[in-house]
Amino acid sequence: MDMGIFIRIGIGDAYEGQGIWTGDYKEPRYSMMVEDDYLVIEVEIPGINKEGITVKLVGEDKIFIKAEGDGRKYLLIRQLPVPVTVENSQAVYRNGLLIIRLPIKGTRIGVE
Repeated sequence: MDMGIFIRIGIGDAYEGQGIWTGDYKEPRYSMMVEDDYLVIEVEIPGINKEGITVKLVGEDKIFIKAEGDGRKYLLIRQLPVPVTVENSQAVYRNGLLIIRLPIKGTRIGVE
């Protein structure tokens, strides 16, 4: 299922003091909740095209979301309450709401 938004591992130079914090970025409203074996993050970023959204996972427990477009700039960097993985993750952006579903790491153990 192609949703047009990719979740990457690592964030490169942007996180290591390149002036993100001093720019015109606004922290968006967001919520995090655990649903079954997933951490679900909902972020309100109205007025942005999905091409202007960057979502990255830093390690297993930090999320980096940057969204820019139409004169608006949003930035969210948050510690996650549980370790997650990008494998089988999903991100959907509709009507100004970004919904990210990240599998919680180590929640299932296969039985043979």
